[in-house]
Amino acid sequence: MWYAPRWLLSAVVALTTLAASPTLALARETKVEWKSVDVPAGEGQAQRARALRGLLTSASKKADFGKAKSVVLSARIVEFTSSTRGDVHRVSCTVVGRVVGGPTARSRISFGGRPSERQALEKQVLTMVANGVVGRLASIVRARSEPRD
Repeated sequence: MWYAPRWLLSAVVALTTLAASPTLALARETKVEWKSVDVPAGEGQAQRARALRGLLTSASKKADFGKAKSVVLSARIVEFTSSTRGDVHRVSCTVVGRVVGGPTARSRISFGGRPSERQALEKQVLTMVANGVVGRLASIVRARSEPRD
C-alpha cells in the first residue's frame, strides 16, 4: 500500500526534471558554424589556433542560442602574451568574436601561475576566454531572435 505513493512521487520528480530543462534541448538544436578562427602569427600559432577552435566548438555545444536554427560565428585573438617575471608566469589573452552580419563580443582575461605549469595555464586562459566570448555571442543571438514589442 505504501509503495504506490513512492512510485508516483518518483514518476512526478522524473517528469518534472525532464520538463524543467528545455534549454538543453534548445542548445542542441542550434547548428553552430565557426567561419574563421584567426590567431596572430608567432610561435605556436598553428597549435594555438587548433586549440582555440576546439575550445570554441566545445563551448558552443554548451551554450544556449535560443530559437536560432543555425548561427555562423567567427573569432580572432587580438592579444596573447605569455611571460615569466620572477616566480610568476602571466598569460593574458583577448578574443573578439563576431556573429557574422551582426555585432561583436570581446572577452579578456589575465591569469598568473607557476612557471612550471605554463602549458596548462595557457590552455586554461584560452578555455576561459572561449567560454566568455561564446556566452556573450549566444546572448546576442538570443536577443536578436526574440520578437520585439
